Amino acid sequence: MADQDRLDPQFDAMTARLLRREALRRAAEELNTTSGPGLESVLTRISAEVTAEANARLERTGHKKGE
Repeated sequence: MADQDRLDPQFDAMTARLLRREALRRAAEELNTTSGPGLESVLTRISAEVTAEANARLERTGHKKGE
């Protein structure tokens, strides 16, 4: 039982490397606009920016939302 609790540096290094690789893969997928999640993320961000700009313009001109 004590043998199972000992640290294994090789295992730890491999696990850390695999976790980093998976994190990079997921980040790249989110940035990739050819994948479903990536495209959805980009469109969501663009939509939020456009909405914020439109609301700011309406506030500057004195219009209320929904008019």
